Amino acid sequence: MHYQSSILALAALVTTVHSHAAILAAVGDKGQSQGFLVDPDIARNCTTISPCQQDATIIRDNEITQNIVNACGRTEINGNIDIGEQTETELAAGRMTQVSAGSIMEVTIHQVNADGAGPFECDMDETSNAVTTFTPLKVTNNVPGSFGLSQAKEQDFKIKVQMPEKFNCIGASTGNICTVRCRNNAVAGPFGGCFAVQQTDGQGRTDKSAAETTQTLEGIEAQILQNKKDFPAAVQANQNAGAANLDEGAAAISALITATVNPNADATQAPAAGNGNGNANQGNGNRGKGNGNGRGQAGAGNQGNANAGNGAQAGAGAGNRGNAGNQQQQQAGNGNGRGAQAANKMRRARRSRFFSTGPL
Repeated sequence: MHYQSSILALAALVTTVHSHAAILAAVGDKGQSQGFLVDPDIARNCTTISPCQQDATIIRDNEITQNIVNACGRTEINGNIDIGEQTETELAAGRMTQVSAGSIMEVTIHQVNADGAGPFECDMDETSNAVTTFTPLKVTNNVPGSFGLSQAKEQDFKIKVQMPEKFNCIGASTGNICTVRCRNNAVAGPFGGCFAVQQTDGQGRTDKSAAETTQTLEGIEAQILQNKKDFPAAVQANQNAGAANLDEGAAAISALITATVNPNADATQAPAAGNGNGNANQGNGNRGKGNGNGRGQAGAGNQGNANAGNGAQAGAGAGNRGNAGNQQQQQAGNGNGRGAQAANKMRRARRSRFFSTGPL
């Protein structure tokens, strides 16, 4: 099976991952943090996939290991969570709680539906964005539930998360930021999120040279192999999303997960999405079927405009959906069938001239 277009694969992903939970706030000694990529404008009084679940975070070790996402996972609407970028965004916005040795944070978790329940586990990266093994943190007053499930929904819970007695945050541009990650153990998830904290009693980062981080040779080689495997699908998804003004992050996540589910898929045969090549109908535009190249070719020089990207499909496999031969439709997938209409006008004109009693 070939890779599906990014938007279709993402839609399939959204419909099969019903979630979840989101970290709304974290309060330590002073100030308040919020979960990375959590949108405060999303409704919290519903359980529907859209909009209520779109900023909930999915954090799966398998996706992290395969380099599909970073250590903080992904959201359904924005894809991979870039920890470094989100940390700097939170710093700039002033959304950063402060902590110290032994601090107890109150973390508000919104349970959207059944599988956003507890218990939750939390851990910490003192570098903010550089380690693969997080430090476990003590959690009390946990969210009710078993294996990430309960009957609760549309409800906020406040858990207590305790910082270690000895730690030293060295991350971000300030050199004193840690990343805290919390997630449940739901089979459909895990669900949860990450947030940044700023340490006030640590030494922070003092070495301004390159950080002394290491990776095993085996780990490096395994990562290289995985990156090479994922690269074609990621490139194609990025091109497709860019051509249709979609979110590149969500599209890339969708394509990589599809590739993982279908490891034998041929990445080089992914359909182009309005990228100008437009061979979705084998270049045969003289029947007005809309070959996905934005011209329709309904006769010499005619602008049939059978571009699948400017119709209802909006880039969802633009070239492929513009193929009237595949869709068995004359409207060529652009929402208004302009290519087919242009061709029909030419046919009627030819018939009129042919059957005319006057000179041709």
